[in-house]
Amino acid sequence: MKKISLDEFLRLRKLVYRNARPLDYTKWKFLFENGSCDDFLSVLSGYQNDDGGFGHNIECNNWNPNSAPYTVCIAMDYLDITGNYESKIKSKIIAGIIKYLASETYLLEDGWVGMQGISSNNDFSHMPWFHFDSAHKPYADIGVTKRLTDFILKHADEDSDIYGKAKELKERYKQCGQVLLHGYPDYDPSSLNIETYDPATYPSWLPLPVYFIDSPESSYYPECRRTVEMNLDTIVDKLLSTQEFQFSSAEDIDAFEQSNPHPDGKRWCVPEQTVGNYYWNSNYITRDLDILRKFGRLDFDLPVIVN
Repeated sequence: MKKISLDEFLRLRKLVYRNARPLDYTKWKFLFENGSCDDFLSVLSGYQNDDGGFGHNIECNNWNPNSAPYTVCIAMDYLDITGNYESKIKSKIIAGIIKYLASETYLLEDGWVGMQGISSNNDFSHMPWFHFDSAHKPYADIGVTKRLTDFILKHADEDSDIYGKAKELKERYKQCGQVLLHGYPDYDPSSLNIETYDPATYPSWLPLPVYFIDSPESSYYPECRRTVEMNLDTIVDKLLSTQEFQFSSAEDIDAFEQSNPHPDGKRWCVPEQTVGNYYWNSNYITRDLDILRKFGRLDFDLPVIVN
């Protein structure tokens, strides 16, 4: 069984310490080094707007500071790592999110619009998958809607209007397998045959199935154990080969631009995206070590205390 050794962990720790934004640095400290959860939550709250939603590049490739349903989901991903931890900071963040969702901003009859349904995205640096497309505006994003609906049903007042609407949306999509997973929209595990996972045919741009299964406690784990073990080996190999972060070459950027022409004749890969892509590296390392932790693939005990 492949595992990450303490020496490898400490090597990756240096990369994160040197390069992570405060949000991912404090997340690392909380997960692996007995760091303060409130310190992490305080940084997370810095991305929250007065309307209770989230923006400000919390998603590294979208520099729109304004709130949107999709970026609220990204904030929820960060919030989830705190588990059952309770504090005033966390309660305030949750109350703000409920306030934003209760405003029904970007809420259609069949759910919340997705990342291509936010017109203000086009006013700020963003990658193609965030570009506003009027053809997408009239449609709800099922993954985003299911994610927000579950949050409302867990945290909102049962007598509130938004709670009632969330119940209706939960019922509408109860047979639909699509979910929002680590920012990837329309991830549908039921259509990917993850029990018979084959890396040669699995879409390379999707997150590995193990991120959906998430932990050995998942009801999906027994039937997908083979897939999980393969994915975990892949993650260990990836981390072992991770070296100093590199910026994309001019050749790679030009190839991307040519294969994804901007509808307005501009370039996607402006300096902000160089910074955003750089930030993703620490985020991915932290995410991957956390999934290895859940499945017992760290060859040392946590928390790690470094003198």
